[in-house]
Amino acid sequence: MKHIATLILAISLLAGLSHAAEPLNTVCPISGKPANPAITSTYTKTVAVCCNKCKAQFNAAPKGYLSNIIAAVSGQCPLSKKKSDPSITVTYSRQVAFADAASKTTFDAAPDKHIKEVRQ
Repeated sequence: MKHIATLILAISLLAGLSHAAEPLNTVCPISGKPANPAITSTYTKTVAVCCNKCKAQFNAAPKGYLSNIIAAVSGQCPLSKKKSDPSITVTYSRQVAFADAASKTTFDAAPDKHIKEVRQ
């Protein structure tokens, strides 16, 4: 029984690691200077998709669909371009670090405009 409990704990820890957030970027997307991990903002955008197949496709590689998510048209799936189902959604979320408070303020004023500039 002790071994089973240890195995369950190990599996749950590994499962948690697979959903870990991306590491913070090292370059400020606004100033181009080194990012300060103490100055951050979280970019989050949720959009409806047309089906669970598109949802799974997005969840497998969300970073690859960032441009689609930013340009999403209301009522249209950003992956297939078919009519979206409001009950099926995907969320892109990324913590972003900045060089200074002014850069964070600029980003927060128009995050969709600047999120593509985020690099590791």
